[in-house]
Amino acid sequence: VCALAVTCVALFGARAQADGSAVPAPTDEQQVIATEDEWVKAEIHRDAATLERVLDDRFLLNSSKGPPRDKASVIADTLGWNMVSQTITDRTVLVDGDTAIVFGTANFRFAVEGKDDDVSSARYTTVYIRRDGRWRALGLQMTALSAGPPAASDPAGSKDGEEAAVL
Repeated sequence: VCALAVTCVALFGARAQADGSAVPAPTDEQQVIATEDEWVKAEIHRDAATLERVLDDRFLLNSSKGPPRDKASVIADTLGWNMVSQTITDRTVLVDGDTAIVFGTANFRFAVEGKDDDVSSARYTTVYIRRDGRWRALGLQMTALSAGPPAASDPAGSKDGEEAAVL
């Protein structure tokens, strides 16, 4: 039975390659976008394990809110959010070897108890590096486009919503 299975796999694989129906490997750009999409889902679902995996240990977030913030503080803030949705638009990916840069716009929606949802947008630039075959975010620069909810570490409120969303 095992020999038959191996034979079938070998024949199917050869046939798939011969008729061009084999699924091509994802491009570097597609892999970077998939990593970024994982990051977005992890923020919405407050998935610490995925955030740990997607953000490099040297990750830094830079914004107008003060000094750069490290991976641990960004994850801690993210876990305190009540993000309802996040959409990415105007995304451009540039890849050079094991480094990628993504430019885009992120649109955020946060649930606020007893109020209408807060909505904000930001332009962002993210630097990714490929290490051990996986893309990871190394750095993020955010520029707020509209107001949003405060970061978990800023209970007094954020005037420009910039740190309300990591990506």
